[in-house]
Amino acid sequence: MRVPRSVAVLGLVSFFMDVASEMVYPLLPFFLTVVLGAGKETVGLIEGLAEGTASLLKVVGGRLSDRLGVRKPFLIAGYGLPALVRPLLALAAHPWQVLGFRLLDRTGKGLRTAPRDALIADVSQEADYGKAYGLHRALDTLGAAIGPLLAFALLPLLGYRGVFWLSLLPAAAAAGVVVFFVRERRVPPAREPLLAAVRNPPYLRFLLASAVFTLGYVSVAFLLLRLGELGLSPRQTTLAYAGYNLLYAALAYPMGTLADRLGPRRATALAMGAYAAVFAGWSLAPGAAAGLALFAAYAAFIALFEPARRAYLAQVAPERERAGAIGLFHTVEGVLLFPASAVFGWLWQVHGHVAAFGLAAGLALLGAALLLRPPR
Repeated sequence: MRVPRSVAVLGLVSFFMDVASEMVYPLLPFFLTVVLGAGKETVGLIEGLAEGTASLLKVVGGRLSDRLGVRKPFLIAGYGLPALVRPLLALAAHPWQVLGFRLLDRTGKGLRTAPRDALIADVSQEADYGKAYGLHRALDTLGAAIGPLLAFALLPLLGYRGVFWLSLLPAAAAAGVVVFFVRERRVPPAREPLLAAVRNPPYLRFLLASAVFTLGYVSVAFLLLRLGELGLSPRQTTLAYAGYNLLYAALAYPMGTLADRLGPRRATALAMGAYAAVFAGWSLAPGAAAGLALFAAYAAFIALFEPARRAYLAQVAPERERAGAIGLFHTVEGVLLFPASAVFGWLWQVHGHVAAFGLAAGLALLGAALLLRPPR
């Protein structure tokens, strides 16, 4: 079956927004420290507050969407707000103004994520959830690959503020596509309390398995750091990251199709097992060539993992509380990602990369085992 038109439109929206976001994100640390004179601790504080805001608001946006029985107003707000506040960044003269931009930008992400993922499930057949989420992730990631390349090319010509102003164009395009082209299927408003609605065993088992997995699911920045240790220069590492995003974008749709054939639960567990194997390999990689091969394998893992887990989450979430259940899942994940990265970094610093990558691999295997465990 073909993927519904609405899914392709939402993928286009995410493509434009990721071009806009990734034109800005790689430049922000340098803009803060070089142009505005902020310290590294300020950069960390701004990013921590911004990502924490997005994580906490995902359950709020999802729950309100269910309560009102609508999705599109949250998409308009979620994509429109980051477009509207871009001048705040381009005109920033103090770090607190950058903080204001990041908080409002991430507020938009928090409001839109769960209603958007719920809408993809609303308009798709359950047997095709993997394809639908795979197509969306492919277009989203293609934007994430193009954005940094545009920033890299335009920075010498326009400077930081010029690039920030130019990022308004794809952000406005994303908001415009939502307003004029996204169609939603109205759903009955939710009446049951969210915590009561999500007390079904498949959802809770998936939440537990994902929580364990997330404790070992760390930022791709650590993989880039490992590539540097294995002998790649910063420029080569940047190209490797661009290649990773392009490979992820190319594989997401076929991997989503594979998830439909295997079943999303089995496909998610398989992806967790692949993550464990790849991270075990990272702990033992002898050189740059092995590191690049593992980075390509990691792109294949993420291309399967993202559509498969979103498809399974849409399956096990109660239909009338779908957006709230999706938002709760992403909020729990977002809260756990911080200690996961902190512990991983500490282990690497104190006990070496073998201990850090080994722990992540073990947690991934445990998460897969919990997900595959037969229900009692």
